[in-house]
Amino acid sequence: MGRIGWFVALIVIGCGPTPNRDNGDDDVDVDANTAPTVDASACAATTSTATEVTRPVDIIWVIDNSGSMDAEEQRIQDNMNLFASSIANSGIDYRVIVITDTSHITVPPPLGGSAQFLSVNTFINSNDPLERLVASYPMYQAFLRPDSVKQIVAVTDDESDWSKATFEGQLAALAAPGFGTDWRLHAVVAEDPPFLFSSHCFTLSAAVGATYINLQQAHNGLFFSLCDTNWDPLFTALAQSVTQGLSLPCTFELPMPPAGQSLDPNLVNFVYTPTGGSPTTIVNVGSLAGCAGGPGWYYDDAVNPMKIIVCPATCTTLEADPAGEVEVEFGCSTVFL
Repeated sequence: MGRIGWFVALIVIGCGPTPNRDNGDDDVDVDANTAPTVDASACAATTSTATEVTRPVDIIWVIDNSGSMDAEEQRIQDNMNLFASSIANSGIDYRVIVITDTSHITVPPPLGGSAQFLSVNTFINSNDPLERLVASYPMYQAFLRPDSVKQIVAVTDDESDWSKATFEGQLAALAAPGFGTDWRLHAVVAEDPPFLFSSHCFTLSAAVGATYINLQQAHNGLFFSLCDTNWDPLFTALAQSVTQGLSLPCTFELPMPPAGQSLDPNLVNFVYTPTGGSPTTIVNVGSLAGCAGGPGWYYDDAVNPMKIIVCPATCTTLEADPAGEVEVEFGCSTVFL
């Protein structure tokens, strides 16, 4: 939701609750899970901008090592650092995993050998990149982050032995942390058979990568023709793609109070001001279960909170009002359901 221009303010206050600031003149019905709010006009305030949570990204390359892939392997090795630096320049928290035979591809510094990089040394035959990605999972499992968006980049000049459904089922069975449900797959494969004279894939491919193309289309990935000789557009497009769509809807970083203030989780309120309307406090419901289909908000961790998460019903309200304002207020007792 980075495209939604909410104003999220941190207000440091030292006053008690007063009657609800909603004048009753507005037609906006946030719903029943609202409560009296503090009178901000009576408080000295400082403000700072808070941002929605941006998820990290884990990028998993799985690369065919068959004898016909020499040129493609070299292009990947030559461009991997440029790819990583483009992602780093976006400010995204990223990691790169390369599953391939390291005698074929060795990623040089600065990415190679860095804390953001893991090499998984295993030979990949032309038909089994998907199988090897799953089979080698214990070798990179600990490097994946539970909250990351997983981006798979499959590079091969052949078709997969596994079907789309088989791969999806096998990937879904991986746990701790697993791949989740919003993983993406990018396919760098051939779109034409090797002996179609009119195609630029003539003699360059072993087979059409139909399974990879189907997975790419089903899982919001990019397609790039393995048969192209200029791979600069591939790395540019991938770097852009993996940095998009990482915001967690309606999840906010809990801002740190200004210098001299301490955070007390029980002195925080979440206030929504609809466009043209009056501020209304949204109640803390304790947990996702407390939402019960209604409005509210809760912490990601009740003991050591780092994020404020709003209930699905409230999220829908906020997304429908991009010009509305959201404030996180510190200093007055939290209004609970």
